[in-house]
Amino acid sequence: MRRKGKIYIALFFATLFVVNIKAQQLNSLSNYMNNNYLVNPAAAGTSSEVSLYYKKWWSGFDGSPTIQCITAQSSINNNNVGLGGKFFNYSTGPISKLGIEGTYSYHLKVSNNSKLALALSLQLYQFYLNKNMLKLEESYDEAIIYSSEKLIVPDAAFGAYYYSDNYYAGISVYQLFNRKVSLLNQDYVENKQIRHYFFTAGYKLKINETYGIEPSLLTKFIETGTLQLDFNLKAIYKDFVWLGVGYRTNEATVINLGVKNEHLAFGYAYDILMNDIRKHSVGSHELMFLYNFGNKSKSKIY
Repeated sequence: MRRKGKIYIALFFATLFVVNIKAQQLNSLSNYMNNNYLVNPAAAGTSSEVSLYYKKWWSGFDGSPTIQCITAQSSINNNNVGLGGKFFNYSTGPISKLGIEGTYSYHLKVSNNSKLALALSLQLYQFYLNKNMLKLEESYDEAIIYSSEKLIVPDAAFGAYYYSDNYYAGISVYQLFNRKVSLLNQDYVENKQIRHYFFTAGYKLKINETYGIEPSLLTKFIETGTLQLDFNLKAIYKDFVWLGVGYRTNEATVINLGVKNEHLAFGYAYDILMNDIRKHSVGSHELMFLYNFGNKSKSKIY
């Protein structure tokens, strides 16, 4: 393999698990405030629901990332124990990442209307490389021909979540094992599952019988030194329709809206890009469908 070919392969696999130039391996969904279990395992058990998500990043950009995600959660043992599960499929170009997660959380009563939940999640990821989609400078490239198409990696996450009827705050850590991940048969570049730290907070304010608002914050910190903030404000009309606006630092302005009844909710989010990718894309689209089969969650409005 020529030196230039080595550089090409190294750069390609350096982005294997990277969504953007800031080395963010785990991107949160824009509708995270409607289901905090997406970013914190300790939120499992704060409601009883099944949710479906689909997101297309950078619409109009060839090979742009997509994700399909299913989550389920419920409480047992007099609401002291929460159980949760996730399944997702993330793909970008020739790379895909399939993941499953199982969560156990325990909820401690702190006061008459607040609880503290602690949780541990076990995860299993399968990475897949579609070699047929690769275009190489050399038709016979040993680094690719003899590389693995599939790789299975275990991992874990931990979370703490404090919540009541009208507010919540939580912190979580994902990719605890910090494992090395490589599909290449030669170590041109080292890929690791870098630890991600999430902090979430939100407050539900009922203005009157007709209107309510819910400000929320998601802070993401990555051990590479990357920090990103998500600010959101959602307005609710008659606990039936919501309209929200958000700002994700150095990335996008977000508009989200949705409708709900006692058990069903449907939401849509549109990311207006603010980085260089906006020159090649018309934005990102996200859909959410949620079915609540138990009591209404005490940690959110949706």
